[in-house]
Amino acid sequence: MREQRGGIRASVVLLSALMVFGCGYAIYRAWTFDPLDREVASSEEGSHHRDRRGRDRRDRRSRRTHVATAGGSHGGGGAYVHHDWNEETELARSLALHLPGPTFWQDAREGRIPPEDPQMLAMWRSYHGLATTEAPPPLPFEPTAHRAELVDASGDVAHSPTSCDVRVLPVSSGEFTCVVRVMCDGRVLYPNEAQTAGYVSCEMRDGRPIRAVDSGFTARDGDPLVDLDLERGTVRVEEYDETGQPTYSATLRIQS
Repeated sequence: MREQRGGIRASVVLLSALMVFGCGYAIYRAWTFDPLDREVASSEEGSHHRDRRGRDRRDRRSRRTHVATAGGSHGGGGAYVHHDWNEETELARSLALHLPGPTFWQDAREGRIPPEDPQMLAMWRSYHGLATTEAPPPLPFEPTAHRAELVDASGDVAHSPTSCDVRVLPVSSGEFTCVVRVMCDGRVLYPNEAQTAGYVSCEMRDGRPIRAVDSGFTARDGDPLVDLDLERGTVRVEEYDETGQPTYSATLRIQS
């Protein structure tokens, strides 16, 4: 019996010691706790999550810059492709804006002209006789194209397009010296959907076109009115029906 009471006392003493130690440790932690420690830990964890979210956003942006469908900007039946303009090479820009590439004259001589681009064919017909097997023909000016932003629109035209471009190609057809095309999101604003028109007489300066005006509209001459001013960086397209009532208009600002 005496040994049993001794064992009970030892257990009670051990339990009491543990309770005293636990209470003491809790008091110590409460006394030495610094809220800044938790704030720093929370800040580090938040910074980690912000960094991870930032990487995720960059990855998503990177994925969005890959080719969505075939084409450069919009045009000739091609669909939209996002381009990083700052990193774009001159060749990539030319292809994106549907300008003739370095092998155009050789390809055209072998019958490889995009059938959806009659204006390119018109340029080839005008000058292919001056080309040689070693060199392309001398042109009155280099084919040029620019990206543009729609700044004002009314009527039957997209008011918030994602991509617009303006192209000018040299031709020799009577009084006409160039063909112009204006497109937004794959729709031809000028000349016509088939792109078989758009002939204008370009005003030149220092070997490049600076102005082109077509004052008629489709019911009169087969394509809308256009006023292209490359020095001011503006393009205006207007269309009217057979009675002379406006159907749409668009004003664009040249970007690059």
